[in-house]
Amino acid sequence: MQQKVFNKTQLIKIIMTAILISLNVVLERFLAFQFQENHYTVSIITVVFAVVYLGTPYAVIIAAMGDILGAIIAPTGPYFPGFTATNIIVALCLALFLRKKVNILNTTASGVINKLLCTLALNTLWIAILYAKSGIAAYPAMFISRIPQAIIMGLIEIVVITLMFDNNGSIRKSLDKAVNKFLK
Repeated sequence: MQQKVFNKTQLIKIIMTAILISLNVVLERFLAFQFQENHYTVSIITVVFAVVYLGTPYAVIIAAMGDILGAIIAPTGPYFPGFTATNIIVALCLALFLRKKVNILNTTASGVINKLLCTLALNTLWIAILYAKSGIAAYPAMFISRIPQAIIMGLIEIVVITLMFDNNGSIRKSLDKAVNKFLK
């Protein structure tokens, strides 16, 4: 029987992934701001951290497991796999734009695509399917009503991600030093 042996870097990445999943759940479910029917959170930073320092597979795991565990630990309604799929798409989009270089242009492109495709199109569809009495017929009205939230969160995410992870920023340089102590 052959045993799989993890090297130190792999073990550290697994531990960091577990910590980021936990942080994702806390930010998404317990430290989010709810105003009327809109949900505001910065839990995306856990996924961006994974994209930048751990790699795309880890970011996808954090996005998916954060949603699944969050739904189990602090449900806000029935679990629906569509939201998990949306979180995976968000992680993949972040990886596509931010894996090699984080700057205002890449962050903005990622943010616009994520807000249009994931927040407005997909999540609105899932909410209409789950909660609207008229079902899918409510989609256009719900889509329009969610535009302000998407704009506000998009701007917040662009600013926070750029400030924290821009390749030339001072916060990123400090993060690089701290993370490299563990991963090298």
